[in-house]
This record gives sequence, structure tokens and C-alpha cells, in this order.
Amino acid sequence: METIDKQQYTLNISSNLELSICVNKSNNFVLIGILCMAIAIFLALIVSFVLLGIKEGISFGFIISCIVGFLCSGYLVRLYLWNKYGKEVFIVNKNDFVMYYDYKLFKDSYRKLHFNSIQVYFEYNGVLMDISKGICCSRDEKCNSIICFKLDDEEIKSIGEIPIEVIINIGNQLND
Repeated sequence: METIDKQQYTLNISSNLELSICVNKSNNFVLIGILCMAIAIFLALIVSFVLLGIKEGISFGFIISCIVGFLCSGYLVRLYLWNKYGKEVFIVNKNDFVMYYDYKLFKDSYRKLHFNSIQVYFEYNGVLMDISKGICCSRDEKCNSIICFKLDDEEIKSIGEIPIEVIINIGNQLND
């Protein structure tokens, strides 16, 4: 069993392969602004719903406005959670591939795929490269890339980047 834990990714290789790629964390000032805006919209809707509902009754237009406001507030909370805690999770078993986005409070875009063959690629200068070719990075050059899993005919690419050496290691582990 090999476990590598870095700030930007976690790789766990045992009977299966688990890769978690963390999202680049945003500025705390921006995150607080997003969260405050979501809370302000939510509270404004609750207060106006209570005040207008008591005095005048509730109209259809007001209900539609509340629904749109709640959806906007929910989107901002989701955006906050993704930028604060978000990570992509890839789990590869013998012939099953699972991926989802983890927001800490909930998981989204869960996909479980069955495959017969799997290949691993990395992106270098905008081109997908096979791991067998390797790459030589100079000290000044960025050696991080997205990882691409090709399951039979379907490609699944990550959003976040990890070191190319780790991608090559993952490919070698899956090919053994």
C-alpha cells in the first residue's frame, strides 16, 4: 500500500487506486464575500416572505422571485463550498471506474463506469501525451498537468493538475 498526501492531491494505492485532486483554494476575502452574499440573499427572502405574507398576501410573481432568489443563494453556497473544500475523486477498481466531485457536505456528478481497457494520459502544451513517452521538465518549467483516463472509447479528464511524475506512476500501476 502506498499513500502520498500533498496539499494538492492524495494518492492511495492498495487493492484499488484512489486519487483525490484538490481545487486551488481561493482568496479568503473572496470566499467570505461569496458566503455573505448567499446568506444576505437568503435572509432577505425570508424576511420579505414573512413581512409581505402577513400584510398583503403572497402573489404568484413574488413566489417566482423567491424561488429564483433561493436558487441563486444555493448556487453561491455551492460555489463557496467548491472553492473552499472542493476536490475531484477518482477510484479505479479492477474493471470499474468511479468519479465524483466532493464538496465536503455533499457529492456531485457521481459516475460509475465499467471498462475493459484503461489508458492514462497527461496534457503537455495542450496535447495529450502517452505516459510511456515520459517528459523531462527543467527547473523553470511547470511540471503539473491534468490527468486523462481513457476507458475503452470514453475520455475522462480532471479539472485540477497534479505532477506529471505522479500521472506516470498511476499509469504504470494500472498497466501492471
